[in-house]
Amino acid sequence: MEDSRYNTLAACARFDDELADYLEGAARPFVAAHSRDCAHCASLLADLESIRSAAKSLPQEAPSPRVWTNLRTKLQAQEAFAAPACAQFQNDLQAHLEGESQTFVLAHSKECEPCGALLADLQAIRLAAKSLPQDAPSPKMWANLRARLEAEGAFAEPACEQFENELPAYLEGEALPFIAAHAKDCQPCGALLADMQAIREAAQELPQHEPSRVVWANIRARLDAEGAFGMPVSSWRRIMGWRWMPHLAPLGTLAGLIFLGALLTMPSTAQKTWDAATQSSSTAIAQAGLLPAADDVSLARVVSDLEKSFRASEASMAPDLKATYDKSLVTLDGSIHECLDSLHQEPGNTLAHDYLLTAYTRKAEILSSALEFEGR
Repeated sequence: MEDSRYNTLAACARFDDELADYLEGAARPFVAAHSRDCAHCASLLADLESIRSAAKSLPQEAPSPRVWTNLRTKLQAQEAFAAPACAQFQNDLQAHLEGESQTFVLAHSKECEPCGALLADLQAIRLAAKSLPQDAPSPKMWANLRARLEAEGAFAEPACEQFENELPAYLEGEALPFIAAHAKDCQPCGALLADMQAIREAAQELPQHEPSRVVWANIRARLDAEGAFGMPVSSWRRIMGWRWMPHLAPLGTLAGLIFLGALLTMPSTAQKTWDAATQSSSTAIAQAGLLPAADDVSLARVVSDLEKSFRASEASMAPDLKATYDKSLVTLDGSIHECLDSLHQEPGNTLAHDYLLTAYTRKAEILSSALEFEGR
């Protein structure tokens, strides 16, 4: 009889141990079976299930601010929230241990006992680690490490390297059979090729939008300022030393043709009277006997009227665009003055004269470009 009572008590004890998990949804078949055999445990289980059912029907109300305040106070008393100083200590601790000068770490460790104990422990560990022997890992360990890294793709295979090197040319249309063959054998490279081809196909379906006139004007002006359209005019002094250069007539002829084209395509506003500064410049050229006076006058008139139109409309230009054009014009004006000075000193210098024509022509082109984009 004592054994039976002992077994009953042991079963009830097991029931008590598993009851909490059972009520939380865990599969505990012993709880249900024992509750059918033990009236006391069955009554307890029925009460707890009725309480749980009633609790589910209660309204969900947020705790009052007073409850939250009391809870936070108790958590702070248990140091559940790190103080701002302790948080800064933890952020600076790693740098301090690596040798950086962190005065706050030392100062705070003297005032905060937990942080001071942590710093002392870490310093002791670092000192003990320095005294450990420097043993090289065994070959077996290196072999295992390398095998795992290779399995994760840490080391690119020669075939994969060849694939990456040839992929751009393949995507541009070159016949490279290795790419297609390797993509079938290597899953990562195959996925990469599929992604790149999908991107290319999607890009081909995108609409072709024309850049705005401001974009084109900025590009042209900046390229011109960088000398992308031929040799900068300001470099004429270096070429003037090439006295052995034969037959400069083609250069002058080309400059004359460019000037004639600019003159024929000029708007009607370009027929105004040019100023005194331009008159003196063209007179100097005419006196040098390098061009007929009529051609000099026409060229100066074209550039002068273009610049007047440009200055009249520059207020409506974007500031960055105007600054770019002004930079190019300043460079050309400097070159023009250099050429004029050289012609005053050496009237028969045909090379300086040709470069002067080129400078005027380039200035006319830049001004025409600015007015063209501004007028659209």
